[in-house]
Amino acid sequence: MARTGPSAADAALIEKLSKKGVKVSTAQLERWRSAGVVPRNRRTHLGRGNGSESIVDDVGADLVEAMAMVNRKGRSVHEAVLRLFTVDPRSQDLYERRLPISEKAIRSALDWFVIHGDQSVHRRIERALKRTETQGDATADLIARIASRHYRNTALLNPPPTAENRPPIWTAKDEQSIQLLTALTLGNFLGAEEIGTQKLAEILADGGPSTATNEDRKEFEEKVAKILAARELAGGEPLQLSGVPSMDETIRRLKQTDLERILKLRDKIALVAQVGYIYLKVRGAADFQEFSRRILDASTETIEANMLLYAAAPIAATLTSSAWHTMSGLIVMIIMDDDAAYSDTLDDLVRGVVPERLTHRFIE
Repeated sequence: MARTGPSAADAALIEKLSKKGVKVSTAQLERWRSAGVVPRNRRTHLGRGNGSESIVDDVGADLVEAMAMVNRKGRSVHEAVLRLFTVDPRSQDLYERRLPISEKAIRSALDWFVIHGDQSVHRRIERALKRTETQGDATADLIARIASRHYRNTALLNPPPTAENRPPIWTAKDEQSIQLLTALTLGNFLGAEEIGTQKLAEILADGGPSTATNEDRKEFEEKVAKILAARELAGGEPLQLSGVPSMDETIRRLKQTDLERILKLRDKIALVAQVGYIYLKVRGAADFQEFSRRILDASTETIEANMLLYAAAPIAATLTSSAWHTMSGLIVMIIMDDDAAYSDTLDDLVRGVVPERLTHRFIE
C-alpha cells in the first residue's frame, strides 16, 4: 500500500524543525531529494523479522533546515542551492565551513545560473538575441537598448562614490560613462569596427585612473585615437575586444572543471569578500593601520586585484540578498578566464590578506 504521509523519520524531523520556527512540508522534502540537494533517508534493518526503518542523518537534517530557511514561493531550487553554497543561512558567516551540498546539486545550480539566473548585461543581451532573431541594425539597436538600460540602472543603484571609496574601472557613474559602456558592450558583440576608433579611444580614456585630470584623459584619448586609426588604415582591426563566451560554451567549460576547483574558488572568494568588507569599514582607523596597509598593498598590486577586492566585498554585506548572485558570477568569470589572470590574482590576494600561517587552508 502506498504511503500517504511522511515516514516516521521525516515526521520527526518536520516536528523538530517546527519547534525551531522552521517550516518544512513532505512535498518540499521530496522535491529537494529529487533534485539531489538533500540525501534520501538511510534505511537500517531492525533484524529478527522486524523490518527496517528510515533515518535522517545529521547531514540530511542540516541541509533540510538550511533549504527551508532560504526557500521562498517562486524561487528556483537552484537559486536556493547557490544561496546555501555561498553561506550557511543558520550562521550567516562566510568563515564557517561549507554545507556538504552534493556535486550534482552544485553543478545543476551553476548551469541554471548561466542559462537563467545570471543578470549581467551580456547574458541579458544573449537571451534577448536568442528570443528575437534580429538582424543588421535591429540587432545593434537591441544590444544598445538593453545595455543602456542596464548601466543606467546600475548607476542609480550605485551612485558615484566618494574619493575615499573609488570603484573599479568600467563602472557606470554618469551619463557619459553610461554611453561609453553601452558602446563597449556593442563592440563586444559586433566587433570594434561597429563603434569606430574615436569612440574606442574615449572608452579607454574614461576607464583610466580615477586620479587623472580631464586634460590627462583628453591627451591620452588623442594619442590612442591616432594609434587605432593607423591600425585600421593598415587593414587590421583597431582593437581586439574580448567577447563574453556564450552560455553553451560556459556550461561546457563548467562541466570540464573539477568540483574541487569550484569549491576552492568559493572559499577564496568568501575570504576576500569578508576581509575586503572589513577593510572598507575600518580603513583609516588608528587601531587598524597595519591591517589596512596590508590589504591596500595586496589590492593595488594590479588592476585585476583591485577589481576583485571591490567585486567580492559586497558579498559580505548582502548575505541574505544578492550575495549568491555575486559569488556565482565571480566563480564563472574566473573559470572562463583563458589567461588565468583572475585565478592567479585571487591567489595573490589571499596570500596578501591572510596571515602566512593560515594561507595553506586556501592555497595548496
